[in-house]
Amino acid sequence: MNEAIRVSLISLGCARNLVDSEVLLGHAIEEGLQVVKDPEDADVVVVNTCGFIETAKQESIDTILSVARLKQEGNLKGVIAVGCLAQRYGDELRKSVPELDAVFGLSDYSGVPGVVRKIVNGTSRRFSATVDGGKPKGPRSDNKRFLLTPKSFAYLRISEGCDHKCTFCAIPSMRGRNRSKPMDVLVEEARGLAAAGIKELVVVAEDSTAYGLDFARKRLIADLLEKLGEVDGIRWIRLMYAYPHTVDAALTTFLREHQKAVRYLDIPIQHISGPMLRAMKRGVSSEQVRGILDRLRTEVPGIAVRSTLIAGFPGETEADFAAARALVTDYRFERLGVFTYSHEEGTPAFAMPDQVPAEVAAARCAELMALQKGVMGTFQRTFVGKTVPVLIDGYDIDAKAVVGRTHADAPEVDCRVLLAKDAGAPGDLIDVAITGADDYDLRGDPAAATAVRTSKGKRKPE
Repeated sequence: MNEAIRVSLISLGCARNLVDSEVLLGHAIEEGLQVVKDPEDADVVVVNTCGFIETAKQESIDTILSVARLKQEGNLKGVIAVGCLAQRYGDELRKSVPELDAVFGLSDYSGVPGVVRKIVNGTSRRFSATVDGGKPKGPRSDNKRFLLTPKSFAYLRISEGCDHKCTFCAIPSMRGRNRSKPMDVLVEEARGLAAAGIKELVVVAEDSTAYGLDFARKRLIADLLEKLGEVDGIRWIRLMYAYPHTVDAALTTFLREHQKAVRYLDIPIQHISGPMLRAMKRGVSSEQVRGILDRLRTEVPGIAVRSTLIAGFPGETEADFAAARALVTDYRFERLGVFTYSHEEGTPAFAMPDQVPAEVAAARCAELMALQKGVMGTFQRTFVGKTVPVLIDGYDIDAKAVVGRTHADAPEVDCRVLLAKDAGAPGDLIDVAITGADDYDLRGDPAAATAVRTSKGKRKPE
């Protein structure tokens, strides 16, 4: 019997990209390939690239070149680039990175295993099997996945693409218009994840609150979440990437009342200044953004609100920046990411006048993050002395601790709870008495065994 061809995958970028990676590996396994973790042990390495901003593009190129060295130094036979960078710069990659053996744009990736075999068998000339993704098709089922997340959580991608025309963003040009998956397909995917032992569904999309607009001409995200809440085995449902002025009462009702809803919402606002929001073409006013942020606090008591801000967008004045600074201080986001504006070719903002000097943008970003650090530290300390549900993700060798998350923490982007090494296994949802806090991590001990609510339906009064 011939030894199985070994493939390793490096996934860069966002959670949606990770789902693509999991689907690609699912195809590889179905085709009889062996998945290995270490690129040094692989016959072919696939790099799922990110092309969103300049730093991500550079990381993708650096990763490709680093892996390609194994073709001279080890037993590696081929390197394949897939994903957003390959979609955005496919022709340029082919010309400028001769180390690549194939380049796939955004596609269903079902053809990747065949290309891997041709590379290993020496029957494929460079780029002869290149797939040009063109405009991404869809929606696609993500049922056949090789999960790269721990047993505690998995991402559920509910749609692909985006209809917004934000002037700083290249995503629509790479991933196309919004394409929602059918609700029954998503429920079936959720059941499959639950059967695999997954406890938390992290619902993702480029714009999750646009779900349903393309096929039903109305927003159906709350209806979908209710359906997902009926899936046995799922304990938490967390929603990411809501668009600011599209959070309606049905959604806040779900977040407030459903037993499985995590009281958390990721709602990237990018700025609060009216002139900046108009320049970004966010389709929302400063007053609307403030209104929805205030509504979240009122309609979902105890909610943890996560957002993102961009510092140094073209034309950002000191007054615009002062408005962002005041928002961070006054609204007190439980979780916040701040990014410097990335000067992206192919976006309308690229040619805008009054580009902010890079050093000014970096200083503004650092100032906002310093303010947020104090805000978040104060919030973290409110946990001390409380007993809260914590979902266990795994073990951190460096911290020598079991790692989990509260309701306020999305995986991979937010904070953690550190516990003793025998506190639990990935996927356990346990009550934890919080004993200490710093700016980013909580520390705690498992509380006396108490039943964590698992029944379907609405929350009981607390």
